[in-house]
Amino acid sequence: MTCGSRRRFLYGLLGMVSFIGGCKRETLPTRQASGEPKLVVPPPQELPSCPVCGMPVLPDENENRFEATIPNRPPVPLCSAVCAVVYTDRHPEVTRLDVFDYQRRTLVPAMTAFHLYESRLEVRAAMPPITASFAVRDDAEAVRRKYGGRLLTWEKLKREIRRTEYYRTSP
Repeated sequence: MTCGSRRRFLYGLLGMVSFIGGCKRETLPTRQASGEPKLVVPPPQELPSCPVCGMPVLPDENENRFEATIPNRPPVPLCSAVCAVVYTDRHPEVTRLDVFDYQRRTLVPAMTAFHLYESRLEVRAAMPPITASFAVRDDAEAVRRKYGGRLLTWEKLKREIRRTEYYRTSP
């Protein structure tokens, strides 16, 4: 048995023992050779969650997400248009609100974006009402022609969302 195959065998055996041992997390005593750096395993990272409803805000999975900025604080991830309206209503100190651009796949200012509301477009989102936002009006118009719905400014979208049951019952 070569050194490489022996190492693979030992790693495989270690994996099997870990699997058989179940999910119990026990710290086993280890031998540390003098002068070797200690192996440090970083703790698992927490998923960002929406401060309004607690839903995870997953950038790779949510096409209707927002990000609020309050001076001297880290950006606040928001999972949906409803939570963005609720959050900005409760926090007038928000100086910037960005939204995910459905076409360009990046964050853009929500105040200048065009928001497609009540369309048949399938948007991966945390909760209704589902909107798709676009930085460029021509992009938004092309999608609206194909999938229907209404194009709204941020101010008009806020008024529409405030009329919904989702807004009235938000936590």
